[in-house]
This record gives sequence, structure tokens and C-alpha cells, in this order.
Amino acid sequence: MLHPRSILARLMLQVGILLLGYFLGRVAFVLANAEHFSDALKWHVLVQLFMQGMVFDLSAIFLTNLIYVILVLLPFSFTLKQRYQRTLFYLFLIPNCLFLLSNFIDAAYFPFTGKRMQADALLFVTGAKGDDFFRLLPSFLWEYWYLWLFSIGLGLAVWKIYQFSLRFDTVVEPNRRNKNWSIALLVCGLGITLLAARGGLQVRPLDFIHAAEWTDVQNIPILLNTPFSIIKSADKKRLQDIEFFPEQELNNQDKGIHLPDSGAVLKPLNVVVIMVESLSKEYVSCLNGKSKTPFLDSLFSKGLLFANGFANAKESIQGIPAILASIPSLQNDPFIFSPYSGNKITSIANLLKPYGYQSAFFHGGKKGTMGFDAFAALAGFDQYVGMEQFPDQTQFDGHWGIWDEPFLQFTATSLDQMQQPFVGAVFTLNTHHPFKMPEQYSSRFNMKGHPILGCVRYADYALEQFFRTAEKMPWYANTLFVITADHIGPKIGRSNYIQNYSIPICFFLPDGSLKARNASLASQIDILPSVMHLLNYPEPFFAMGNNLFSKDNYPFTITYNAGVYTCMDSAYCYQFNGMSGKGLYRWQTDPGLSINYAGRGLSAQKNHDMKIKKFIQLFNGSMIHNRMHISQPSIK
Repeated sequence: MLHPRSILARLMLQVGILLLGYFLGRVAFVLANAEHFSDALKWHVLVQLFMQGMVFDLSAIFLTNLIYVILVLLPFSFTLKQRYQRTLFYLFLIPNCLFLLSNFIDAAYFPFTGKRMQADALLFVTGAKGDDFFRLLPSFLWEYWYLWLFSIGLGLAVWKIYQFSLRFDTVVEPNRRNKNWSIALLVCGLGITLLAARGGLQVRPLDFIHAAEWTDVQNIPILLNTPFSIIKSADKKRLQDIEFFPEQELNNQDKGIHLPDSGAVLKPLNVVVIMVESLSKEYVSCLNGKSKTPFLDSLFSKGLLFANGFANAKESIQGIPAILASIPSLQNDPFIFSPYSGNKITSIANLLKPYGYQSAFFHGGKKGTMGFDAFAALAGFDQYVGMEQFPDQTQFDGHWGIWDEPFLQFTATSLDQMQQPFVGAVFTLNTHHPFKMPEQYSSRFNMKGHPILGCVRYADYALEQFFRTAEKMPWYANTLFVITADHIGPKIGRSNYIQNYSIPICFFLPDGSLKARNASLASQIDILPSVMHLLNYPEPFFAMGNNLFSKDNYPFTITYNAGVYTCMDSAYCYQFNGMSGKGLYRWQTDPGLSINYAGRGLSAQKNHDMKIKKFIQLFNGSMIHNRMHISQPSIK
């Protein structure tokens, strides 16, 4: 049997190299995303985050190596056999190299989601979110070659250290004394492993909520590591039924119930919702953005523009349900991949279907991408129109689908063939990594700086051509257009926390009757109830957002990330970890959220606390008990 001291030396050296690997992964993560953490890039802050991050690293290391540690500590003679030792080698090397690699992958993946990679990201690999992963993998490998190269080097270092650690192996006689020491090492080793895996002696095992308690919300991604984030999010499939307030204390708004005006008669306008991929507020020139968007600037000046628009999520598959079905993303899994994806929901399409509306969801990507086709079906759209339905496959961009300009022209023609009234949901795709545009426009729309700026110019042009075609069609004058983004895109230079969700939201009627610029807050989940108001919808319906046109509207927006809920109104940004308030900021004058007023007795904290608890109670209860709908008439 192996001497207990040699086993201890082996484990300490192996854990040490893994800790170093996680440390280097965090360094790469911060360096690759420095513009996202501008307020944290101070030495004393970084040192504190890296020290606290070691707790999460040790937790991840021992969670992912639990079986390996047990097998190494077993005090039996058969552990000396060559086959057993070879098994230990592969059990240590392969999983740990993959987990170390995930930290470096996250350095490149983070700008697209604004959070550490979670368990749902694995659905890209399995194909549940479409087959885009393997098609786009070569371009990611090429663009981020330095991350893969460094990861390979780190993997070789782990292999060498493992081989070196075996030099400490000393074989001893399996006498009573040595066995007792080996058993003591097994018991102590298991105790230390379990203690490190749960993150300490606190009542609750280490979780996202502890990260929110240890640092500001915007710095949580630095504190975490990717394996920990994946493991913890994989264990959070079901929501908890929460009752912060008894039912009798809740009004219709608290229950998500929207009632029509007395004697309302439907105004049968067509509805076209245009969702522009990654259209951050900071790209739109009329909102002081850094790209050039002359057409959108002109369109927004003729419509009702909410200059303080906010996304409710960071990913497309979360943003689309927020826009079309007023479903915010308040759980770790996107709704369509959650255990509640079979629930009946309210959407613009299924609310209007009983009134003779046809509906179609247009997206130039492949069917199955991100589950958009599945969501469209669940939301009651009559058809999903994607890349496969486009007549000219030579317009494939080589990555995601059909170029925006030709696909939007195809969309306009397809809408023209639908019977009025209709609902069209249109989702663009070229303002996305790898940020390419058709060759004939590469010089015309190229801009210095981040490559997305040129893609935004191309998207603006593609939308202009869509409207130029649509305005010649008979349905155009009778159509309500909504223009917004699914989420923000990559940040340009130094930024602040508020920009993480800032997007334009605009309602446009060709007759100019909605012309205004509104400084009130608006979010994606407000779009559905606001559209229903503009159509004078005559039935009660369910929606978690606000009617932006109601005199009783209390503008606010709520987001969720890494266990923290963030609620914003016109004055304050409030952060709540599910049990208590952790931050209260005057975001208008402090967009970086640096001065925390939580715990100072402000009435704003009490009001926000009540609002966010009601919202969480509504969301969880509605999901768990399948209450995101009200029975609608079958025919009108």
C-alpha cells in the first residue's frame, strides 16, 4: 500500500496545479473582458476578488474531483495495480483539462451573455439549441486561437505535474500501524473534501447567493468560475412556490391581469414586431450611439421612442419570449428549455388568433437554432419561416443563416401574401459574431473600432430597404410596427452597469400618430400589453409587463442574473438576492452603481422591496401552476 504521506503530497500538488489553472483562467477572463469590469479594475478590488474567488475555485475543484479523491485515498493493496493507477490518471487528467478549458472558453463567451456560462449552454453541444455550435466552431477556434493555445499549454502542465506527483509515491507494508494512518487520512481527506466542496461551514452550501453577498453584482462574474457556475445552475431546475404576500393583498396588476376599457372594440391593425439582433442603445446614433444609423434615427423620430428602454435578459432565447409573450427571464434556464416549457402562455399571436389574425415568425437562421421554432409554435404562431424557406441558398452568410437584407425583402413579400390582419415577428441575425457583412458592403459600411459597428450600419441599411419595399404594399398603412432588440451587443470601450441592458424600444404607425420621444422606463415585457392597448383589445389577458400607455402605469424593469434580481424605476436601481436587499443606487447620476444606499432607511428601498417580491411571487407561482394565460374566446 502507499504511504499516507505520499498520498497527501500527491493530492496537495495536484490541487495546487488546479488552483493555479483556475487562477490563470480568471486572469484571462478579466483581461479579455476588461471593458465590462471597468469599476473593478483597481488593484485592491481585484486582489480581494481573486482571494474570495479561491473559495469558489476550491469548491469547483473538489466537486469535480470527488470520485478521484476517494479512489486515491482508499487504503487497499489493489490500488497499486497498474490498471488502477492508469484509471486514476485518466480520471484526473481528462475532466480537469475540460473544466480548465471551460474557464478560457468563457473568456470569449461572456461578451455574448453577460454572465458566466451556465448549464443551458451545454444544449448548444447536444444540439437542443440547434446545430450552430459545430458550424461556428472553426471560426471561434481561429479568432480565439490564443485561448486554445494557452489551454493546451495548461493541459500539458497539468499532465506533467501529475506525472511529477507520482514521484512522491512510497510503498509500505500493509501493517496495522500503516493501515490506521491510511484510514485516518481517508476520514480526514473526505471531511476536508466535503468541506471544501460545500464552501465552508456556513448553513447553506456555497451558491450564487454568496457571490452576491461578497461583492457588487457587476463583479460577480469575476468572483465565480465556469465549472462552479455550470454545476450550480444544473441543480436549479425547479422554481420555489413563494408567498411573500397573501392573495387578498394583491391587486390585478400584482396578478398580471390586464383588463380592457369598458366597451372596447378591437382595432384590427396588422402588427409587425422587428427584433434586431444585439442592437444596443450605445450603437444608435440618435441615442448618442457610436455607430451610424441614419434610417433608424429617421424612423424613431417619426414614432414613439422610449429612450430609456431595457432588455429583460442577456440572451436571444430569453429576449424573444420577453418581447412576444411578456415572459421575463427570472430563472437560470431559458423558458423554452425549462421544466415549464409545456405551459400554456399568452403571446401577441395567440391573443389575436381568435380575431382572425394570421401569424408568422421570420428568422433567417436554420430551423432549430436556439429553439426559436419551438417557441414560435408554443406561442401560437401559425408558421415559422426560416432559412429553409428562403428561395436562394446562395445568400447564406456562411455562419448563421441568410443575410439580413435579402431575408428582410423576402419577409416583406411573404407578409404581403398573408391575409390581413396579421402578426409578423421578424428577428434579424447579422449583428452577431463573427460580425460579417456581404462582400459588396464591406467597404461601404466599414467603421473603425469594434466590427459590430459596421454590421449595425448594414442592419440599418437592410431595415431601410425593408421599409422601402413595405411602404409600397397595401397592408403598410394599416400596420403597427414595433422595433427593438433581443438584448445588447458587445460593449464599446469603457461602460457601466446600466448599459448592460439598455436598448431602444419604438412604436411606429405610418400615419405619424405616435410621434414622440418618451424618457420613461420601458422594457421588453411591456411590449405585449402596450400593443394590446393600441389595438384596443377587448378581453382580459395575462402579461407580466406594464401597459406603457396607461395612466396608472408605474414604469419599472426587472432582470435576473446569478441569483440576483435587479429592479429599476426612474430614480433607483435595487438589487435583491431572494432574501434581502443588497444594493440601492441612484442610477441616473451613478450609472456605475458605486454608491450604495441600501440599509440607510430610504423609503425607496421599502417600495422596491415590495415591488420585486410581488413580481417574484407572480412569476414563480404563474410558472409552477401554469397560470400565464386567461381563457380567450374561440371565435369573434
